[in-house]
Amino acid sequence: MRSISLVGVLAAAALALAACGATSSSSTVTNAALDSKQAAGLAFSQCMRGHGVPSFPDATRGLQIQRTPGSTSVNGVTVNSPAFDSAMQACRSKLPNGGRPQPPTASQRAAALRFSQCMRSHGVPNFPDPTFAGGGMALELRRDSGIDPNAPAFKAAQQACGAPFGKAP
Repeated sequence: MRSISLVGVLAAAALALAACGATSSSSTVTNAALDSKQAAGLAFSQCMRGHGVPSFPDATRGLQIQRTPGSTSVNGVTVNSPAFDSAMQACRSKLPNGGRPQPPTASQRAAALRFSQCMRSHGVPNFPDPTFAGGGMALELRRDSGIDPNAPAFKAAQQACGAPFGKAP
């Protein structure tokens, strides 16, 4: 029994970039942190390219690469290959928290549950609740659930409910 993972994060090089518009002394600290995150994202991207993934984009403004069953390419990057797996292993240490997801906050958990409830109330009655295990958060649609992500009702519900785990950084 196979499943389709909507948010099965293989590697999240999600570099949160805060808007910096203040001119107070705190903006210097914020800009320094921003520069550090941009540098880390660029170092990760360069590492991936240097280890056999030549089309890997610069991750200076946030990047999320997800691999789901059957996927071969995400944003022009071939993710279903030995070269990608090898590069990820070599470059993982350059990611925040070693590429492991941060545990969801209470508000993120609540938002994910609200999303599932919203999907059910907007015409997708079998839509599952998210799971919270291993320090992460996942939303999985089983092939035998009768849910078709390409159906007009699903797309309309998704449009009404937004993103399951909030906006990407």
